[in-house]
Amino acid sequence: MHANIFSPAYLIANVISLVVLIAAIFWPLIARFLLALIFIGAAFFNAVMAIREPELFMVYGAMTVSPVYEQFIYGAFRDNITAIVVSISICQLAAGVFIAARGALMMLGLLAATTFLIAIAPLGAGSAFPSTLLLAAAAIVLLFKERYLSAHPLRFGFHHFLSGKKNEI
Repeated sequence: MHANIFSPAYLIANVISLVVLIAAIFWPLIARFLLALIFIGAAFFNAVMAIREPELFMVYGAMTVSPVYEQFIYGAFRDNITAIVVSISICQLAAGVFIAARGALMMLGLLAATTFLIAIAPLGAGSAFPSTLLLAAAAIVLLFKERYLSAHPLRFGFHHFLSGKKNEI
């Protein structure tokens, strides 16, 4: 299988990631829902595929841009695909559930999502790059909004700036 950055799946993944990033900026609850849904869906998909057809994951070795990742995929990963991918799936499921939660669990889920998404970016087209970085950016925006803006909610939204009105708090 060759990486095709113009395939419908690749393009859809990147469009969805861009939508999630935009939603994170303007509609954080929708972005959290979408990000949680992506992680929970990926967890189930990856677990099922790892159990049914683990050899399909070997294609990532040819797609990665990292020699370290390539060596890992063709080495230790090849002999333990199901165990490794199911373990990753459990972590994806936990991240998705935590993102849907509130407070410290949500922040932990967003941190885990950011770390995971950045870690798989070197898989290149195999991770629908730059989709992973767009989603990581969305998670960072959500973390920032939760950490710094939730304590002092703004009394106006983006539309307020477009109207040209002065702040009347």
